Amino acid sequence: MTTVTPYKSVLERAQSILISYPRFIDLHHNIRECQELSLQAGEPQCMSLEGKTGTGKSTLVKSYAALFPRQNLKTGFHIPVFYLETPSPVTVKGMAAHMLEKLGDPAAHRGQLWTMNSRLIKYIHACRIELVILDDFHHLIDAKTDRVLAAVSDWLKVLIKETGVPFMVVGIEGENERILTANAQLSRLFALREQLRPFDWDNHNQESIQQFSNFTRSAEEIIGLSLPKSMFRIDLLYRLYYATDGTIGHLMNLLRQTAKLFFDQQLSEVTLELLAAAYERRLACLWPNKVNPFLSSADEIFVLPSPAPPTSTPQAKSRSKVSANSVLRTR
Repeated sequence: MTTVTPYKSVLERAQSILISYPRFIDLHHNIRECQELSLQAGEPQCMSLEGKTGTGKSTLVKSYAALFPRQNLKTGFHIPVFYLETPSPVTVKGMAAHMLEKLGDPAAHRGQLWTMNSRLIKYIHACRIELVILDDFHHLIDAKTDRVLAAVSDWLKVLIKETGVPFMVVGIEGENERILTANAQLSRLFALREQLRPFDWDNHNQESIQQFSNFTRSAEEIIGLSLPKSMFRIDLLYRLYYATDGTIGHLMNLLRQTAKLFFDQQLSEVTLELLAAAYERRLACLWPNKVNPFLSSADEIFVLPSPAPPTSTPQAKSRSKVSANSVLRTR
């Protein structure tokens, strides 16, 4: 019998369980609404989702697609939600072939683009697809030329118009918009355009801090580790926020690395030194000018932002938000 090491168990839990927080829940609802309204109205209600790397876009859409698994029926495949990652690099023709291959077409890579599109439309109907999700859609415009933009937007417009099925495109911040605005007819189909941003830390909005706190607490419970209790929780949370820029992917990478070190060294508790080592291994290379916030040597220069003053004067309201980078002061 194959045994599962404690760390492998941690990885499985962290990767298989979606930590839901309000923004994830709202976006799940919006995707579902597009899918249902398209069926009811008989006209595709498409959606675009953009965000920086690590904000959880792929986790979000994969978890949604998992709610509608592929079914192998006597009459053929039924794929309510067709999720597909866009390869890189890829051309429009290559993308059509990739979609056909995933739908089971034995001749996926044969023919001209127009014949591929014709087969693709038939497969989408035959599989009774209700929603197509194209992840990493920005890979289609790596060349960044107007010609490529026009080709991609025309291809996508034809598929949506001919199938009547809504598409959801997921990509890096700003890139989806370049494709959608390249064609007025395509732009009209994508009425819902959402952003998935990192967590914010705004001392004038305690709800922003609470959301980051709730997510971190959920991550601790899923991974099965308790973060250090040797400092005030709010101080530790801010250091975590500073270390990760409030980005889900960076936070989970930091916690996974911490868990690995914890089990490898057979420790009894998570320490700040362990978090510091995990930060050096997984995140320090991303921001070479940042201070490792978990080092004891950082205590003298790392300052937690002061709470917002209990006032509602116009002057207080006009104050700008405190950013993570601004709390590190040079000596």
